Amino acid sequence: GGNGELELYLPEEVSVQGGQLVLRTRHRVPGVRDPSGRLWNYTSGWVDTSGKVAFKGGRFEANCSMPSRDATGIWPAFWLMPEPSAKQCWPTGGEVDIFEFNGNWIEDEIFGSYHWAEPGSSNCGKDKAPIPGKGIKPHGAAVDWQTEWHVYAVEWFEDRLDFYLDSELYFTRTADQVDLPTAPMYVIFDQAVDSWLFPPATGPAKYGDGVFLRVDYVRYFVQDGNAR
Repeated sequence: GGNGELELYLPEEVSVQGGQLVLRTRHRVPGVRDPSGRLWNYTSGWVDTSGKVAFKGGRFEANCSMPSRDATGIWPAFWLMPEPSAKQCWPTGGEVDIFEFNGNWIEDEIFGSYHWAEPGSSNCGKDKAPIPGKGIKPHGAAVDWQTEWHVYAVEWFEDRLDFYLDSELYFTRTADQVDLPTAPMYVIFDQAVDSWLFPPATGPAKYGDGVFLRVDYVRYFVQDGNAR
């Protein structure tokens, strides 16, 4: 994985079960070697629609269930990136993180974020929003609330991005604050294993026979003045 992550993404960790997309993350002993010979102690799943489906504007939403926080370091995410055909280096084309969750013992919020930079190749890698945007969990939520089903969404207008948990709008980035995306964006679901903030060694790291990001549905709604 990127960002110094601890997982090796393998097709075998992605499946469809009962009509749901399932990404499995496993702690592998003695480990799995990639084609270069590097040994990985975790394997996981990644799916995206790059080169297949991308959209500009509108509402992106998914109904998801995530692993327990006891799987220390688990890092599921639902996010958007600009189509490669736009030829925009990261993060000049923007990165929309509809949710990220990091398994740990301190906090159990999900985070919505928008990473961006001013246009131009001289700004490649110069993220103007390197820290997570805003965290949220449902009012009165119990421990491991994120293992239940919730709807995570972003609505992308010409002048702003609105982030939702279920029906609650909790975070907005406007064109006055950031450079919004200019190209169609494709959808990514992945489940990384964190190596720097809350790596597995810092907690119970209960991975058992696998922990799962489950996606009941992902939907896109066109914009007609208001995202529907």
